[in-house]
Amino acid sequence: MEFQGQSIRMTMEDGLARVTLCQADRGNPIDATLGAELLELSGILMTSPGVRAVLLMAEGRFFSVGGDLNSFKDRIDELPRLVLDWTSDFHTALSRLRRMDAPVVCAVEGGVAGGAVSMMAFADVIHAADSVRFTAAFPAIGFCADSGTTVSLSERMGIARARRFILCNETITAAEAQAAGLVDHLHPVAEVRAAAEATARRLAQGPTRAYGMIKRCFSGALGRSLDEQLELEAVSLSRAAGFADAREGITAFVQKRKADFTGS
Repeated sequence: MEFQGQSIRMTMEDGLARVTLCQADRGNPIDATLGAELLELSGILMTSPGVRAVLLMAEGRFFSVGGDLNSFKDRIDELPRLVLDWTSDFHTALSRLRRMDAPVVCAVEGGVAGGAVSMMAFADVIHAADSVRFTAAFPAIGFCADSGTTVSLSERMGIARARRFILCNETITAAEAQAAGLVDHLHPVAEVRAAAEATARRLAQGPTRAYGMIKRCFSGALGRSLDEQLELEAVSLSRAAGFADAREGITAFVQKRKADFTGS
């Protein structure tokens, strides 16, 4: 299974979908083309049972510079309508990637700004270069945040730290990002992709449907009451107990061997 667009491409091998932002000459911007292509690709990934993990990465100096401001200035009088159109596709795609069973791993080798920080932050595990910087960007152009920033950054950094990052238009180092919880692992830039690949491959061999339930239980957990969360966990665990992977996991444990999960 493959996907090739102008701004993004995907290849698939052994349950691992490798998704690459491929407009390096433009800094991999978020624009209408990326939104439409990511929406199409997210539908493919979400509905393909063979997808057991996703590795998101980018070509070039930047992971993504964020919104394509050059396209904004040429149509500035149309911006309110255009922004609504562009965010519709991109936001739906981000929601699908967040809700799919397969874990998403992100490899960040270059700078990240604006909405791309949120796109990265929605990943379940993030490996980044120790030289990377992360920039809020929105207030610098008189914009408020989009791309799920108020959710993804709040979940990773805490709401007060995330709000300060955006309001003060901060640029933070990789070490500061890791300390705040924005990224998980730091490496020399030459080692980032291999480390992310190793994590993604390991997750691609895991209990995919159970991963999906874990992700959904954590999503919005702080907005539910304790009773609601306990019930969600109980119902989810009850469903997971009926999966083939649960039977395999318990059998493997009793037999003192490594489980051979199939994602079912």
